Amino acid sequence: MQALLHAVAAGAGCALALAPALLPSGRAGQRWPYVVMAFGMAAGHLGGAFLAVAVLALLAAGWLCGSPARRAEIGHHLQDFVIMPVLLVLAALGGTPAVLVALGGAPAGHSHGGGSLATVALIIGLGWTCARLISVLPGRGGDRGTLGRDACSAGMAATMAFMAGLAL
Repeated sequence: MQALLHAVAAGAGCALALAPALLPSGRAGQRWPYVVMAFGMAAGHLGGAFLAVAVLALLAAGWLCGSPARRAEIGHHLQDFVIMPVLLVLAALGGTPAVLVALGGAPAGHSHGGGSLATVALIIGLGWTCARLISVLPGRGGDRGTLGRDACSAGMAATMAFMAGLAL
């Protein structure tokens, strides 16, 4: 049951990461960070070499977003590209991978052994979720056009926190 919950949360997180790229309001040249985020999250859950590639791809995407003006134009946040690899690595290192993925039967990239790394991942995930939710709150003077992107980012952060909670 835990593996199924994890697979559903990972799928939801990937969908939320990809959602801003599918919105008709986004320009084609500004969709790549969302695609990298979604595929980085999916690949990171496969573990092994896929995890290493996902971490490198996410960090490279954050670096390629460039200056704060460029990040504001794209509408994505550098911290999303940094925190997600940290959570993927923390979850992959915490304990022994013993849970099978419900659909494929292959060992999961994330372990569910618990321990202190799972607790650290949960704390980081909850902090990330709260930071993303604050950016969605009305009255912050934010652009209404970025509300959907920030809401998807908050949802993605919440799914990562949920998956970290499953590891406890």
